[in-house]
Amino acid sequence: MKKALYIISFTLIISIGYCWYYFSQYHIEDNRTAIQSNLKEWNNRGAGSNKPDVLEVVRLDDTSSYIVLYKTPSENLGYAHLIKGWNGRYKIQHTGEGDNIADYQKIQTNNGVYGVIVGKNPNLKIDHIKADLYYGDFNIKSSVHSDEMFVRYKKIPSDIEEAFPAELTYYDKDGSVIELSDLEK
Repeated sequence: MKKALYIISFTLIISIGYCWYYFSQYHIEDNRTAIQSNLKEWNNRGAGSNKPDVLEVVRLDDTSSYIVLYKTPSENLGYAHLIKGWNGRYKIQHTGEGDNIADYQKIQTNNGVYGVIVGKNPNLKIDHIKADLYYGDFNIKSSVHSDEMFVRYKKIPSDIEEAFPAELTYYDKDGSVIELSDLEK
């Protein structure tokens, strides 16, 4: 009898500990204000006063992964990979930001690997964008002609071993390649 009580108590303590750990990780509410506030806290861990402005939240197909597109006070573009837990709340997996026109990342989800392109379209000069993987015969091609800022993604086939890095190419409406220097003007 004592042994059974010991096992039940031990199991209960472990369960409570796991639940506390889980809920403390997945604590961001499913709304723009909470996401923005937590991104600010995440980006300013050491010091600084970076106040990100959330522009868009995009779910990657039928996965628990979301990409948050945001703008920094210095007008740079950033993204965050959020994972939604079974409690309906998010945790931040990682973030990135910079002053590039576009950025390609591979994102591991609960449903495989995705190639994700986040970027901006200065003066709507870019009609479509293409990301060619360096190691593998696979690309992501997507129209961005009407979006000033965008998130595009595609699931990477499981037979592709290296889903990162990729070369980005920008095209105008006539299908001609746009040089990066022309976009930064």
